[in-house]
Amino acid sequence: MPLLTACATQTLPPNLPQESLGLPDEFRASGDLAMDVRWWRSFGDPELDQLVQFALKDNPDLQATLWRLQQADAAARGARAGFWPRLTAGLENTEQRRSSSDGFDFSGGENEGNSWSGRLAASYEVDLWGRVRAGARAAEAGRLAQEQNLQTAALSLAAEVSATWLQLREQWGQRALLSEQLNINRKTLRVLELRFGGGVTTAADVLQQRQLVQQSEQELQTAEQNIELSKVQLAALLGINTRRLSPLLKRGEGLPALPALPDTGVPSNLLLRRPDVQEAQRTLLQGYYLADQAWADRLPVISLSAVVSGGGGSISDITKDWLLTLTAAVEGVLFDGGQLASAQGQQDAVLQERWAAYRSTVNQALSEVEQALIQEKSVRDRLGHLRERVRLADEIVVRQRRAYTRGTVDFLNVLSATDNQQSLERQILTARRELLENRVTLYRALSGGLPQGDLPDVQPVELELYREGNG
Repeated sequence: MPLLTACATQTLPPNLPQESLGLPDEFRASGDLAMDVRWWRSFGDPELDQLVQFALKDNPDLQATLWRLQQADAAARGARAGFWPRLTAGLENTEQRRSSSDGFDFSGGENEGNSWSGRLAASYEVDLWGRVRAGARAAEAGRLAQEQNLQTAALSLAAEVSATWLQLREQWGQRALLSEQLNINRKTLRVLELRFGGGVTTAADVLQQRQLVQQSEQELQTAEQNIELSKVQLAALLGINTRRLSPLLKRGEGLPALPALPDTGVPSNLLLRRPDVQEAQRTLLQGYYLADQAWADRLPVISLSAVVSGGGGSISDITKDWLLTLTAAVEGVLFDGGQLASAQGQQDAVLQERWAAYRSTVNQALSEVEQALIQEKSVRDRLGHLRERVRLADEIVVRQRRAYTRGTVDFLNVLSATDNQQSLERQILTARRELLENRVTLYRALSGGLPQGDLPDVQPVELELYREGNG
């Protein structure tokens, strides 16, 4: 019905200043690649795709959001009931008995008669001022807002799963890198211990290298703990325990390659596809219709009613002798101390609040895209500097080792150069993960929702709740 679906196509309530949104003409950067609606597949890893799909089906928070959508859908159906007449029916049987001389005795008293009566009534409110229509549209807008809220929650969940998966992949890489560095440091320690036994090096050199070995062991242990923490976080997002998570993971895989920059499109189009912006629009529409309803509540209510009643000694007499009563009534509030006027003023203020919230959501959406684009350039530049520093650090370590072998520098120079080299290698891995995670943020900021088939299904669960007094 057009009356009920108008708010699905209308973007903003009338007479609201859309130009005050102040949208820019374009974003600061854009690629040429069209973004996949399932944007996590851009990383080209089937494992990530499987984890995200698993989370979208089984995450309990997302399922709770889905049930809130079902509540809004039921409320919208209830609000539409006002467009139809209300029918009620009643059937009554009356039996009369005379009391005996000893008092009332219904088992042995004389039967004075048995009568049946029936009643069928219909009532209908003439929606002259649009009160019912505004209420139905407000409920429908609330349902549409909840639909977008479900999309927002699904996108946020996909982003969290992707970011946690990237963190797990990084920690696996850190563990492998730290294990390799620990082996190198232990080999160096054995060489120094042999040189110390031959009187070639000092005890301080051995102790310093042992300290570096201890540091590597501690960092490796931290990486192991971070791996377990990431697994627990990932399992919670999927709605399972860590034992069920392990078969879904391919242990030891590295970070994926960074996909090409997607086409960011025009900022105005972003507002037509982002579910959180669409949700704010629907919420604004709901406030608009609620304000209309509050205005109509102050006006008289016109109602029509019809009652058909009949009765007799048997149930068949109800249809033989009946009476039809038709009523038209107008009822309105003459004085209520300003209660209805206050209610209308409150809804008008709610509408203004939701307009401000909508503008804030639009600004936040644009800001998220711009921040992600700025952050990507920043991390790319930092990664380039880190790679150059690693190249220089490798050369420094080689030169310092040669100089130490010739006795021209202390071992502390070698130790410092090695520690810096190993730290830079780990920083590169972290920067690569940050770059990929920032791309997840950009995909999330540009996304326009997921296919309906990716969202969870409505599957009621039979719950047996303990109630006091029921055992």
